[in-house]
Amino acid sequence: MFFVFVAHLSRPLEVEAGALARALGMTEYETRLALSAPTPTIMSTTRNRERADELVGALRARGHGAHSFDDTHFVSSQQMHRLDDFRLDSDGVRRTSDGELLPYGDVYAILRAVHDTSGGFERSASPGIVDALFPTGDMLSTITKYGEREHVAYFFRRSGERPWILRERHASYLGLGSERGTTAYTNFLTTVHRVREASAMAIYDDRLVRRRVAEKMIADTLLRTSRDGVDLLAHLLAMAIASQAGSPYR
Repeated sequence: MFFVFVAHLSRPLEVEAGALARALGMTEYETRLALSAPTPTIMSTTRNRERADELVGALRARGHGAHSFDDTHFVSSQQMHRLDDFRLDSDGVRRTSDGELLPYGDVYAILRAVHDTSGGFERSASPGIVDALFPTGDMLSTITKYGEREHVAYFFRRSGERPWILRERHASYLGLGSERGTTAYTNFLTTVHRVREASAMAIYDDRLVRRRVAEKMIADTLLRTSRDGVDLLAHLLAMAIASQAGSPYR
């Protein structure tokens, strides 16, 4: 699957909506709706590489920043190297559990985002309560819903190797030493700041912190949860950054 997306518009949407709709084979309403979200913005998906290249060409012909992302290069956050335990060495971030190193010089994009997780569970009343309230045998049950938000930071690499991810509430921050604070969020920010300082050539971008992706099931695509959607947007943003910075990551 190829995701055709816009990294930036060269002219205002009010001017371009009609022309882009015709170029992409969409209605003007669909085009405005898609581009109302902050970039990177997915405009189309296709299994045909030639069609993806054609759509990218149509967008670029009007001066817009556009790319297509091949989902064979997608790495979910579950498959990324996790910075759950680490120490900050002079040459990179080293995972203490196995000694694996993320060299500072190999980091070209540090992208912050938020993972939203929601769910629910059904809870039945105890048998005594059920017998007293529902002598006919009908069950009393309640559905409890929950939602969680966790800040994350993606570290994309010049070498093209698998990205790393720092998860706010899953990491042990002992590696911060005397800089370790009292809350996970504070320690998360400190860690990102320290790696950002040491990775002098890396681009930092936090636009995905404000980007929300609803949980949904879309057949034949990667977007099965909001976390998958944010992971995909991180790859698209990393690709856009790489195209400008000359990184070998594509």
